[in-house]
Amino acid sequence: MNTKPLFKDPHAPIDERVKDLLSGMTLEEKVAQVCALSLRDSTAEEEGLAGIVKAVRSGLRHGIGQIENTFDPRSPVESVREVNELQRLLQQETRWGIPALIGSECAHGHAAHNSTVLPVPLAMASSWNPALVEQAFDLAAREARARGAHEAHTPVLDLGRDPRWGRLEETFGEDTYLVTEMGLAAVAGLQGGRDGTPGTSHIIAAPKHFAGYGQVAGGRNFAATPIDSRTLHDEVLPPFEAVVKRGRTLGMMASHCEVEGVPAHGNPWLLTELLRTQWGFQGYVVSDYNDVPRLEFFQHVAATAEDAAAMALSAGLDVDLPVSQAYGGLLEIVRRRPELEAHLERSVARVLRLKFALGLFENPLIDESGVARVVGCAEHVEVARRLAEEAVVLLKNENNVLPIDRAAGGTVAVLGPNAASRQVGNYTVSNDRNRSLFDGIRAALPQSTEVLHEAGCQIPSVGWDGSQSVLIEASLVDEADSIDRAVEAAKRSRVAILCLGGTTETSREAFYVDGIKGDRSTLNLLGNQLELFRRVHATGTPVVVVYMGGRAYSEPEIADKADSILNLFYLGQETGAAVAGVLLGDVNPSGKLPVTVPRSAGQLPVYYAQKAISFYKDYLDEASGPLYWFGHGLSYTSFRYGEIVLEQSDVAVDDEVQFSITVTNTGSRSGAEVVQVYFRDCVASVVRPAKLLVRFEKIVLTRGETRTVNFTLNPRLDLSFTGVEMQRVCEVGEFELMIGSSSEDIRATNRFRLR
Repeated sequence: MNTKPLFKDPHAPIDERVKDLLSGMTLEEKVAQVCALSLRDSTAEEEGLAGIVKAVRSGLRHGIGQIENTFDPRSPVESVREVNELQRLLQQETRWGIPALIGSECAHGHAAHNSTVLPVPLAMASSWNPALVEQAFDLAAREARARGAHEAHTPVLDLGRDPRWGRLEETFGEDTYLVTEMGLAAVAGLQGGRDGTPGTSHIIAAPKHFAGYGQVAGGRNFAATPIDSRTLHDEVLPPFEAVVKRGRTLGMMASHCEVEGVPAHGNPWLLTELLRTQWGFQGYVVSDYNDVPRLEFFQHVAATAEDAAAMALSAGLDVDLPVSQAYGGLLEIVRRRPELEAHLERSVARVLRLKFALGLFENPLIDESGVARVVGCAEHVEVARRLAEEAVVLLKNENNVLPIDRAAGGTVAVLGPNAASRQVGNYTVSNDRNRSLFDGIRAALPQSTEVLHEAGCQIPSVGWDGSQSVLIEASLVDEADSIDRAVEAAKRSRVAILCLGGTTETSREAFYVDGIKGDRSTLNLLGNQLELFRRVHATGTPVVVVYMGGRAYSEPEIADKADSILNLFYLGQETGAAVAGVLLGDVNPSGKLPVTVPRSAGQLPVYYAQKAISFYKDYLDEASGPLYWFGHGLSYTSFRYGEIVLEQSDVAVDDEVQFSITVTNTGSRSGAEVVQVYFRDCVASVVRPAKLLVRFEKIVLTRGETRTVNFTLNPRLDLSFTGVEMQRVCEVGEFELMIGSSSEDIRATNRFRLR
């Protein structure tokens, strides 16, 4: 007679296994499944594996829902040993042997020591290549799973519309459609496809921050998010809806912010009615770090910590990360308020369902021998390099200063405070393979070419004055000798590559700790970087400015005077090789900006997809328009666009709008162009944006090649909006199509009518 419990039968339906296990669990065991522990809070680095087990053991007596192992500093093999020991402990020393979900970060590669470091999301979006982005997240998932992870708090689907915000680098840019396509690619890569089954090789994606977090007032982290209802439904929510309905994401992380005045972590409309009832979400919702207790002491919508926990649980928040500061008290709370047990069981069932789906009950352990073959392998490094190359944006190239002729010999100066920087973004861990721009240039040029390097100046560091973060800046007097050396190097050289920008300290997440800062009030270069540019430019040597950092920089003088300008948001471990390839012409740049670059912070908001009236008047003391519009990016070749050819100019709202355009490479070399399709609703019942991205395609054309690019729109999906009655509508009438090389560089237009 087989006495094995049903929940241990791998062939039984998952829902039946969940029901069977849940029916036998005590209240203590149920509470444990919505709680979490964090290895980052342990003494792991000092004490090693024994210290980790000792630090978390007391919290594992009844099991645990999730163990956070974000920003893992250990080697791949040590990561596996650590996770396996914890899973064995759960198997052997808890009543049911329920394994833990291991949480991680994968914003641009699995955040662990020596995992492959990819370009940051803002750089990924600069590639405008969702297929390649999906490959990037696929490798991140494989490396994460090989090290024992099961979930990543990734991707960020917030709209990055305020460049003052320190988390801009984590976003896919300012546009709803671009963020949606990149988000779908990220979720598909992490989960191994779009069917919601990560299996044993991939992980759960938990997009964040649901919803609206990026729209913080003044670009200040944790500030209010004053989003009107139409903006929420038409611009902020669509990326999240898409990854639920089309990407079948299995996780979701709630937002720090409030949504129409109600904090996300205690918002039943957001976490249950919209997410689950209307959209059909089947996964689990995790908190952002420590946000459940903040319902009480920060947002003041709960009178006590107990009320905060009850509010979040009732709203549909399943797991309290990272250390269950609120849910750790649920045992006593539920005993006093037994009506909450149904909500608790609902969340426990969601957690267990995922553990069964991932196959953790059959085998929670990781094969130690295989991790070295996966993490940082040559195939993954190749994807990282290709993505870095496609993420480089050529902003300006007067007189064809670029590409640099590697055969010309002589002397090349690689200058600036970021020339030797190996920083790769904020959501990563140390990697022995990170290479700087100077490393890449020196390796790519012949030994006969002299390569000079001088920093010229330093980007201000960030210190602590005892109460808050402060910038520590050097004066011009302090850096006079260093600037002089850079100027002399420029004078001796046939070209000066000047690497400017920011650091991970001067643009970062401003954590919820008093005094910690990371946002900016201005968008200019810090320190003496502008003066360095002026002095180097005055030498008469051609100057190629390379911006590197987590945001775009607003320096009109450099935009006007530099011969060439490259923009690279952090490109990951392959920065050196990728940028050298572009500078020397081995790679034809194809990146396009995923954000609009203003002339100054005073122009904000300046994202392109605003109502026409938003740009009707200019400032008295500022030139018209931004420095660079959304979608801008040049090439070493040129492209000619034909006319937009519509299959039909009169289309029923339930039919498809089909159209095409020819694009010809009219330059001297092969290159890639991002064909961008925008539309305008000519007459609508509410005021609509003057222009919205609705499709794009990246194509590669050889010299002289012409290609026809075909597009199809679904009116009810692509042209609908929130109407007067606050319902989604697709209105009949005339629409204008605009196709071009950027949101401003429109090459062809045509109109069609919906009936």
